[in-house]
Amino acid sequence: MSNEYVRVLFKLEKEEEDYPPVDYERLWARPLAEGLFEIDNIPFFVRGISVGDVVAAQQGQGEVVFSELVRASGSSTLRVIVFDATHVEDVRSRLQALGCSTELNVSKMLGVDVPAKTDLQAVRAWLMEKQSLGSLEFEDACIRHDGLR
Repeated sequence: MSNEYVRVLFKLEKEEEDYPPVDYERLWARPLAEGLFEIDNIPFFVRGISVGDVVAAQQGQGEVVFSELVRASGSSTLRVIVFDATHVEDVRSRLQALGCSTELNVSKMLGVDVPAKTDLQAVRAWLMEKQSLGSLEFEDACIRHDGLR
């Protein structure tokens, strides 16, 4: 397959009346074989999918549309809302120091990739401390680390 990336379309289920604020999310993925793709960016709204997951997707209506998870990567995904936009870079730096990578969506929302080798409990403990202080809020979007599912 080529090294060109494609965007895989995920239809989102509404958890509340206005969340997520979109009906679809498109994730960058690397084609592996016919109909198989490796996810290569952190989801902001899709649940149950993480960076490095292999998914099956079909061509449909001019888009590559997700059909199922084929192989989980072992990475976990968290979502973080930082209430004060001036603290976003500090939060990103601390998460990076803990072994995570982040992507920024709008000014205060982060998608966080926690690789399998990273201590998810340490990451969550730090986030819980910050959440208890009222500086951010976080949620689990896809937990794959052993013992924490």
